Amino acid sequence: MGRGWRLGRKDRGAGSPTSVPGPGGGAGSPTFVPGPGGVAAADRRGDPRKIGRYRVLRRLGAGGMGTVYLGAGKDGRPVAVKVIRAEHAADPVFRARFRHEVEAARRVRRFCTAPILDADPDADPPYLVTEFVDGPSLHDLVATAGPLRSADLEALAVGVVAALTAIHDAGVVHRDLKPANVLLSPFGPRVIDFGVARVTDLTRLSVDGELLGTPAFMAPEQVRAEPVTAAADVFAWGAVVAFAARGASPFDGDSVAAVIHRILTGEPELDGLDGALRDQVRAALAKSPEHRPTAHDILQSLVSSGAPAEVLDAAPKSAPADVEVRRGEPSRAEPSKAKPSSADEAEFWYRKAAESGDVAAMVELGSVLRLRKEYDGAGRWYREAADRGSIGALSNLGLLHHERGELDDAERWYRKAIDAGVRPALANLGGLYQDREELDEAERWYRKAADAGFAGGMERLGALLERRGDTAGAEHWYREAADAGDTVAMKNLAGLLRRRGEDSH
Repeated sequence: MGRGWRLGRKDRGAGSPTSVPGPGGGAGSPTFVPGPGGVAAADRRGDPRKIGRYRVLRRLGAGGMGTVYLGAGKDGRPVAVKVIRAEHAADPVFRARFRHEVEAARRVRRFCTAPILDADPDADPPYLVTEFVDGPSLHDLVATAGPLRSADLEALAVGVVAALTAIHDAGVVHRDLKPANVLLSPFGPRVIDFGVARVTDLTRLSVDGELLGTPAFMAPEQVRAEPVTAAADVFAWGAVVAFAARGASPFDGDSVAAVIHRILTGEPELDGLDGALRDQVRAALAKSPEHRPTAHDILQSLVSSGAPAEVLDAAPKSAPADVEVRRGEPSRAEPSKAKPSSADEAEFWYRKAAESGDVAAMVELGSVLRLRKEYDGAGRWYREAADRGSIGALSNLGLLHHERGELDDAERWYRKAIDAGVRPALANLGGLYQDREELDEAERWYRKAADAGFAGGMERLGALLERRGDTAGAEHWYREAADAGDTVAMKNLAGLLRRRGEDSH
């Protein structure tokens, strides 16, 4: 189902600007590029003709982190290829963090995001490939057409918070949600750059340690350089929705210092918002992170209040299959809190796309059915997707059998996924051995996942080591996973430190 966003004072035609994901945020993040009527030269001096296995069509933009190109894979579909700047690639700390962030971002479900399709953190220079989003950024749309109203505003709010639920469920914190990182595709809003926001923290400080740019969408704890959790993204969501409603930040000021002062002490301007949406935005902009609702809470409230469900429809066919990582007991994930009519409509569109041969939709439909414990139907769609080349379906088949207690079958599918290069399956196999109480083998597989740079594996390794009495080892791996943005590890680390403090008294 397509959405007709207002694209300025007249409809966008051939040769009009199209916004694409930028190279990791900052200046130049969304860049206007010529449409079909004004394509730039593909062989601009100094630009590569090929990056990995992707043919370069043209340069789309450049920023502090690197350069983004429009590329095409072997199947011809357009993708955005982001190449890291040489000075960052030469920094081993930056490269290691980039590797961790890419792995974390790959766990994010594709709802309302521009997912990472491919990456090579070890290439020279490293690069990542994301879905190409055909549509303007929220920043550019508001600049040309003014604030959003009515259904457009509600669809934006629901779509962006739906993206945050997917990002947070994967243990990732965006850290840089802003209007330039929300693209308005015909399929609804798409949140971009959630995979590299923490990496770009390394490039956002001046020599004096001051933040560059206007921090109008940063939470108070970010401004104070305190630890950042998913609650900071919720604050940014509130600021982004307020921006869409009023055409300016809710914390306007004449200078960076004035904006920071308002974020820390002032009340937000919420003109253009009313009803349930205004209430949720106000709650999201609470100064204290513990007083803010979660993204799931906001999504449930908005959908229950009648906000548009169409942003939860199936995503474009270019989105990849999801790969899930199992944490703790099987099926810890909660079913959707949306009212049944929205869930039914989402399943309808997944099924329609799956029956039309869309492999990614087959995997999504399988996951919907699996969460309802309709294992036979889920298995059928996972196997169909696996037969058509989806490596994510291999790991999800392992999850399905794991949840049913069929551990031998689960192990077989996990090993197939590992052989295909699905790194979350390393941690899932470790969890299977832990369920068998084969703790040495579980630790071995968790270490493989951690050594591969997978934050979920680091967190699970930390939990197992804590269970086995190795609190120093547990703390080390919790910190590694937390540094990579894993929120479960953050909570586990906090609990470990709290218990240590209680024991010392």
